[in-house]
Amino acid sequence: MLLLISVVFVFISNIVLGIFTYINNPKNRSNQAFAIMCFTLSLWALFNYLADADLPNALIWNRLTFFVISYSLCFLIIFMNSFPTRIIKSKLFNPGLIAQGTVIALITLQPAFIPGVTVVNGVSNVEIGALYPIFPIYLLLFLVAMFTLLTIAWRNSSGYNRIQIRFLIFGISTMALLASVTNLFLPLMTGTNEYAKYGALFTLIFVASTSYAIVRHKLFDIRLIVARSVTYLLSIVSIGVVYGLVAFWLVDEFIFRASTQGSTAQNTVNTLLAVILAFTFQPIRRFYEKVTDRIFYRDKYDAQLLINSVGRILSTEIELEALTTKVVHEIKKQMRIEYADIVVLEEGQESIFYDAGHMQNRVTLRRRDLVKLGGSVVVASDLANGERKQIMSTYEMSIASALKSNKELIGYLFLGPKSSGDLYSSGDIEVIKIIVNELAVAVQNAKAYTEIQRFNETLQDKVTEATHKLRKANEDLKSLDQAKDEFISMASHQLRTPLTTAKGYVSMVLDGDFGKLPAKMSQPLGQALDSSNRMSGLINDLLNVSRMDAGKFFIDAVDVDLNLEVQGEVNQLVKLSQTKAVTLTYYPPKKKIPLIKLDLDKTRQVIMNIADNAIHYSAPPSGGGKADVYLELEGDEVVFKVIDNGIGVPDDIKPKLFVKFFRAGNAQNARPDGTGLGLYLVKRVVEDQGGSIIFESQVGKGSTFGFRIPIHNKLKIDEAAAKRMKSNQSTS
Repeated sequence: MLLLISVVFVFISNIVLGIFTYINNPKNRSNQAFAIMCFTLSLWALFNYLADADLPNALIWNRLTFFVISYSLCFLIIFMNSFPTRIIKSKLFNPGLIAQGTVIALITLQPAFIPGVTVVNGVSNVEIGALYPIFPIYLLLFLVAMFTLLTIAWRNSSGYNRIQIRFLIFGISTMALLASVTNLFLPLMTGTNEYAKYGALFTLIFVASTSYAIVRHKLFDIRLIVARSVTYLLSIVSIGVVYGLVAFWLVDEFIFRASTQGSTAQNTVNTLLAVILAFTFQPIRRFYEKVTDRIFYRDKYDAQLLINSVGRILSTEIELEALTTKVVHEIKKQMRIEYADIVVLEEGQESIFYDAGHMQNRVTLRRRDLVKLGGSVVVASDLANGERKQIMSTYEMSIASALKSNKELIGYLFLGPKSSGDLYSSGDIEVIKIIVNELAVAVQNAKAYTEIQRFNETLQDKVTEATHKLRKANEDLKSLDQAKDEFISMASHQLRTPLTTAKGYVSMVLDGDFGKLPAKMSQPLGQALDSSNRMSGLINDLLNVSRMDAGKFFIDAVDVDLNLEVQGEVNQLVKLSQTKAVTLTYYPPKKKIPLIKLDLDKTRQVIMNIADNAIHYSAPPSGGGKADVYLELEGDEVVFKVIDNGIGVPDDIKPKLFVKFFRAGNAQNARPDGTGLGLYLVKRVVEDQGGSIIFESQVGKGSTFGFRIPIHNKLKIDEAAAKRMKSNQSTS
């Protein structure tokens, strides 16, 4: 009797396990193969029992036992090849294996496999036929294939899958080995099937191990199906026991048994009981639902409630400490987690900006370790052995989720193990991802707010320190400015005065004021005078640049006759042009040019610089260099320009030509002693007098430099210059 009960329990357990697995995901190959294997194991347990219980038909039951076990082995291999991932990916593997199992199954039904059975002490012993050795070979091949696939699956898996495979290895291996001993090897060795009737009972090990993996470690993730099935089963049993055994039996036994009343009263009572049954079914179901949830879902929580609660915190809190502390507390409370933490990183530094859960009190946090975890949700149980696994173990965390905003790593959300000991499910991971997306933005805003608060706390000290530095810098600038003024004054008096004296005496010697000059001394004295003029121009340029930098470069305007001034400057350059073999020609204006308000000295310097450059940078071809000076009146503007046939200016350096101290490469070769200040000063003087620069050039063909100034120009002058202008006007 005990054996029958055990067999019935094995039969039902395998059927239920197979149905639940198949219902969970009918299209999944792993679920399909596992379900078929469970069904064949149920039939094997039944046929194996009937082989001794129904002795007249023992032959057929024994043959059917081998028949179904052939398919069990076949689908067990198919299942192990596809769980958790497919190992042998050939499309012919499953059909080939099913075909092989079918051949073996058909062989087991042949008379040559088991010709007959003999009954000894109520046990049916099979007679071995000529085809019987095929089955032990098939079984041995199956065992080799089974352990090979299990080994490969174990090596290729990690986390949840490895835990699940561990239970499958235990359940399947134990069942296969023990059943092979009792149902094949012992009968072959002892010649009796006395122990074969116990073989099917070993499937209970497989069922128990698989069921534990389903409930504890989410194998096939069918806990909901199992839990609700158990709920309805217990509800139906309770209703059957309470109302069938108690209510209806008690009513019939003690009320209507001794009563002579008709069936109308009995039907009324039964109807009333049925109504009570209908109203009490839902409370009973909810009671068992809570019981099963405590068993199957000890860590169950309302995901939407958690998301909403965290969302409210994120929308109402701006201070980093309050925000992170409340979020951590809410996640711990609802998800039933032992501990959690939010770590905010310091941008561009190794240090931690903020640690909500004070993890640093337990272990030293290092940014370089945290960054190695990556930018997504990392589950420790899913990681293979390696650096990331070691980091998670060091920080004693089950889940690490990066907080990223605009691709910038803000920090991490760490979650410890669940209080129930269960692993995190795929649903838990999805909830965490939703929370993290909103949390990252809120943490970034709160971090910025905290930084502002910290800055405000130290702002006064920084302002005081900065004010002190500014005062010192201002004093230094005043000292430098004074030194610059002293330098300008020194250059004006100490350099220009002796230079002017030297130029005067050299000029007087050349003019014969001290007697007739020997011919051989004319050339060196002329070169000395030319060098003195260049030095005088250089000093003037440096003084003007210094005044510009000091903000003391002003226009002091008077009425100027440009025709007269241009003619005078050109006359001064005739001797230089002859020395350089350059033909210098002045083309006076065709129309009379009125007087214009200009700074006379600075305008003369502009004319001199432009014409001087044309002479020096005219590379004389075979016919000689040429520099043509033009002065014209065009409308209400005076146009001055010098056109040469010199070296020209390359296109790539034209934008830099009027920059202080800049010189083109070809210009440096033609005139090594240039300063790069001439054109810079020209542009400043022209623009301060309301004019604009004329510039055109082509490498190897020459250049055109000059300026345009309106007759009624707007000057940039200082107050002192304005007073002198008014004074000059009133005098005239």
